[in-house]
Amino acid sequence: MSPTRVILAAGLLLAMNATAPADSRLPDGIVSKGDNDIAQAWLTRPTDRYAHGILGDAIEAGGLAVKTRSGAVLELVLPDELVFEDRQARLHDLDGDGRDEIIVVLASVTEGGALAIYGVREGKLVKLAQTPHIGRSNRWINPAEFADLDGDGRIEITAVWKPHLARELQAWRYADGRLSHVTTIEGYSNREIHSPVQDLSEVVRLSDGRTALAISTPGYDGIAFVVLKDGKFAEVARLPAGGKITSPVTLDEKGRQLEFATGQKKRSVVIP
Repeated sequence: MSPTRVILAAGLLLAMNATAPADSRLPDGIVSKGDNDIAQAWLTRPTDRYAHGILGDAIEAGGLAVKTRSGAVLELVLPDELVFEDRQARLHDLDGDGRDEIIVVLASVTEGGALAIYGVREGKLVKLAQTPHIGRSNRWINPAEFADLDGDGRIEITAVWKPHLARELQAWRYADGRLSHVTTIEGYSNREIHSPVQDLSEVVRLSDGRTALAISTPGYDGIAFVVLKDGKFAEVARLPAGGKITSPVTLDEKGRQLEFATGQKKRSVVIP
């Protein structure tokens, strides 16, 4: 017997076959894998109703789908005034309850981007919380990392607001069904405009034992190391990349170097 596909649209639940047509997924979308109640998450229903094109084409997602550990496929369909302006629906247990939360960029066609959190609750895929929208169309947010940056046991959700303009690195926390802002610092960007590479950041352990966010500098030619202390971001080191970074920034197996490319050259920097 085929698994059931459940679609939430306009407050109604509809049952369909779980095998979706190939064109229901975002053409350049990435399927994320979860560790808890959600096995996979992906973006669906390609649409051109938001003509921003910040990710390289005019196609965004009108829906979000997950496959749960039990095999159920759930889909949430957005109203016409909203899109998911992203390539992937990231999975992380943000509040330590043993369930995966889904982190994705939710854009309004009139108010621009917001960071939104979704999850599976009582067998339904629902929105749990979101940040305010930026306030005007064609303004975007690029998610960065999810980690306990200050050692207090709580996960910080980091992202760059307007990574090609204001370049504001922000931290938020999700708890008790709401998102709360922690801090903002300007001068960082984890994605160059028109580039397909979104992930110019990584969580690292500094040589003194502190956890830091390693993130690209605004010119994409260096790596900055930012810590969270007393509720504020502070940059503690900055290293040259040897050229403009053109690939994702990744951590080596020993956790002591960051690896990336500048054009055709492989590069690395030792974590300070």
